[in-house]
Amino acid sequence: MSVGVVERPVVSDEVRALYAPLLERLVCSSEVDPRRSALVDEAGEVWSRPGFDTVLSASRLGFTPFDYQLATMQTVLRRMRGRAILADEVGLGKTIEAGLVLSELRMRGLADRALVITPAGLVGQWREELERKFALPTTIAARGGWETRADRPVVLASLAAARRDPLRSAVTDGRWEVVIIDEAHRLRNPASASGKLARALRTRYLLLLTATPVENRLQDLYELINLVAPGMLGTAAQFRRAHGSAGSGADTGVEALRNVAALRARTRQIMVRHRRSEVAVLLPQRLAETVLVTPCDAERSLYSELTARIRDEARGAAPTQRLTLRSLARLAGSSPAAAAPTLDKVGWHDLAERARAIERPRKTDELMSRLRAHIERGEKVLVFTAFRHTLDALAAALAASDVPAACYHGSLSRRDKDAAVAAFAGDMPVLLSTESAGEGRNLQFCHVMINVDLPWNPMQIEQRLGRLHRVGQEHDVLLANLVSRGTIEERILHVLESKINLFELVVGELDMILGRVTDDFDFESSVFTAYVTAADDAAFAASLRSLGADLARARSDYLRTRGAVDQLVGED
Repeated sequence: MSVGVVERPVVSDEVRALYAPLLERLVCSSEVDPRRSALVDEAGEVWSRPGFDTVLSASRLGFTPFDYQLATMQTVLRRMRGRAILADEVGLGKTIEAGLVLSELRMRGLADRALVITPAGLVGQWREELERKFALPTTIAARGGWETRADRPVVLASLAAARRDPLRSAVTDGRWEVVIIDEAHRLRNPASASGKLARALRTRYLLLLTATPVENRLQDLYELINLVAPGMLGTAAQFRRAHGSAGSGADTGVEALRNVAALRARTRQIMVRHRRSEVAVLLPQRLAETVLVTPCDAERSLYSELTARIRDEARGAAPTQRLTLRSLARLAGSSPAAAAPTLDKVGWHDLAERARAIERPRKTDELMSRLRAHIERGEKVLVFTAFRHTLDALAAALAASDVPAACYHGSLSRRDKDAAVAAFAGDMPVLLSTESAGEGRNLQFCHVMINVDLPWNPMQIEQRLGRLHRVGQEHDVLLANLVSRGTIEERILHVLESKINLFELVVGELDMILGRVTDDFDFESSVFTAYVTAADDAAFAASLRSLGADLARARSDYLRTRGAVDQLVGED
């Protein structure tokens, strides 16, 4: 057995001379600095990454974005360098655009520490969107921290909780790589708790989402842009001199705007706004129908006596008792089955017995008739009620009539909720749901909704509609509201339909309107106060007309504001 001999290659003098300077530097140099070496490696990784014109996260998406949403993502990352205001009109998917930006940064290792701050009512929806559509793990911040069991979770925090300690300290002490703030018009006032929180956050990338970056004051626009791009508009005084009227102050209105073209050119450097008229995304129509159901004699008598007692008791009631009575008034408008347990709790056992004796309300008969018609046409139907007792009674009625239905309510585990939605998406023709499906669930595969009762809070009505009437819905949405004659709900619905065209609004517009009535406006509380303080039904009707006039003025103000935003940040 012979052993091979490895011969060294012959290096010519010419080649050796080429490498001699490098060899001499290596021999004479000091020990390699590991920090510099790591920096070189990191620079090499960055250099090898594709540009933002390549969508790396496309394979991870659980949906197909619209072209304008992808274009927004690329504009934000390539031209605005990850700091931008997304100001699309409501209903066009600012959440989707922000999720695309976050997903792309994440794929490049640039968003391992990500924070989303949103109004409390939208936390669940953000979680659903990020996990289901973008396959991004999330965790919800509570009190002073959040769980980190998932791999680099996106931290979700409500604005109300994040602006108070101990959570405020937890989110402002560290440094984030990307921060997303929804409904960012709440940050315009730098002296407010929300404004101070936003300005205390430290982050490389920042996205502010709002359909109304400016209200009536130019200062609103300045504050938001200065938050994202400090100094871009100069100082506040310089901004007012350039774009306000002579001698104008911080309260300069939009009507006093000067040098519009110059300001629009600057806002486009930091802001993206699409209008529904500009993009090829047309939401289908909402075809809403109010179905006035005539109650039977037992129902009518029970409701009349119950609401009369509520009015008498509430006038001198303590705040906690008054809340119970308000809840009871809403329960009475839903179904006798829903009202009975609370009637027992307040000691009105005679009325509770009468409620339990009504086994099949007239609204149940109307619902059954409509369900059969839709099922025969092969249409799925989402049925909403605000109360679990009403849902249970409806489920029993449907089962007795051999109408298959899945049930969705807040007491189910997340797995059971997913199973109910999956069954509805499959062969199950009906989904009976409480308000828990009004948040975070997108059910665009269904286009028929029946409200068995109406929440007194119109925002909940909109949340229900938002499950079906949103981008991705391919059919006109058919909506039927079952309302008993002679109830408070009938009067509420009349005000909302006649004064603000509730069922013609795009999801998101209602919040813009209600927020303009008063700073602390609560529609539900206003209606109940009007009811219990009115001497009779005529006085109650007059109070509701006044409330309706306030809503109408707020809607007009919203429309003017929308026009002002288009003037300042729209395309030429």
